Amino acid sequence: MIHVVPAFLADMRRPWLWLGSAMCAVLVLGLLGILIGMASLEPQTPPGFDGVLLEAGLSLMLTAAAVVGSFSFTSDYRAGCFTRRVLLFQRGPAFTARAGSTVLTALLSGAAVGVLSGLSGELVARAWGVTPQTVLSFAGMAAMGALWGFAIGSLIRSHLVSLFVVPLSLVVPELLPGSLGRVKEFFFPVLAGDWAEQSAVHLTSSGSFTGAMIWLVVVTAVAFGVFLKRDLA
Repeated sequence: MIHVVPAFLADMRRPWLWLGSAMCAVLVLGLLGILIGMASLEPQTPPGFDGVLLEAGLSLMLTAAAVVGSFSFTSDYRAGCFTRRVLLFQRGPAFTARAGSTVLTALLSGAAVGVLSGLSGELVARAWGVTPQTVLSFAGMAAMGALWGFAIGSLIRSHLVSLFVVPLSLVVPELLPGSLGRVKEFFFPVLAGDWAEQSAVHLTSSGSFTGAMIWLVVVTAVAFGVFLKRDLA
């Protein structure tokens, strides 16, 4: 694994890495801005509407980061660029470095979205403001979404298919029948969302965070194992 650092530094110089993160941030801010703008047109917003906006923003952040995270693998794999990186740095380091660079840039873009959305929410709709907890929530959701999307994308490998499968994997709990009861609460998107929402309002939700991390570790480990043994063609 001595090639991890050179592979990581090479990945950090990829233009698409930063362009993808910027597009993710712009998309989330644009959609959230529409919601905030619509709220500002109302003469009086209902109680708790700021919480609804925050929940929507965090959900958008998770989904957009997951899609961009999947493209971080599939776009280069489709073009053959990732195969060349494997030849340069070997399979394990190439996969690890790409996952690390994807998560790091997502973390930074999520933090930027947290700051800008907090400012716009406070100025336009008198919603939540900029706090370290809010910024951490957006950054955490972006990082978790990016790693989730990267792992799923590496398993699928198809650029177009991942565009639909990755967002679908985040709404699976909503598609399950209500007869399952609390089973939905143990799925990754629910755990991640619960942690982010609780953290944004200064509450501790270590159980949800631990559960989301377990999901990420398992899915990433499976993707890593499959990548090491699967044909690159």
